Amino acid sequence: MPYKLLPDVATADIAIEITGKDPSELLTSAAQAYIDISVDRKTVKPTVEKRIVLHAENTEKLLFDFLEELIYLKDADYLIYADCSAVVTGKNGGRTCTATLHCASIDPKAQKLKMDVKAVTQHMFEVKEQTDKSWKATVVLDI
Repeated sequence: MPYKLLPDVATADIAIEITGKDPSELLTSAAQAYIDISVDRKTVKPTVEKRIVLHAENTEKLLFDFLEELIYLKDADYLIYADCSAVVTGKNGGRTCTATLHCASIDPKAQKLKMDVKAVTQHMFEVKEQTDKSWKATVVLDI
């Protein structure tokens, strides 16, 4: 599993440790964790495909902005996600994420909603490239 929940880290938050062999897999795994925290993905019947493109100076800022964008789209467009794939290009000094979201309008009668993620926090937020060139992140989400 490319992520795991970290129990007993925060009271009104949920902490996640995310891993990926590269920045693309790291962001995709982060999206998968966000989705699994938010909804039983089997109950989401995607009717909308949304593409997002984000730019940041490094992988850490890109991951933070990416998760914030998922939350923003959920709130602004009333969307819930079934799946997401992200591709990260560039190097530190200029990273770009192009992601495709498979989503549907939020419908509590049709979908099994779980936790409503409100924000990404700076508390414990960390992204590091490992010695084997894989990536690891710790993220705390406000629920």
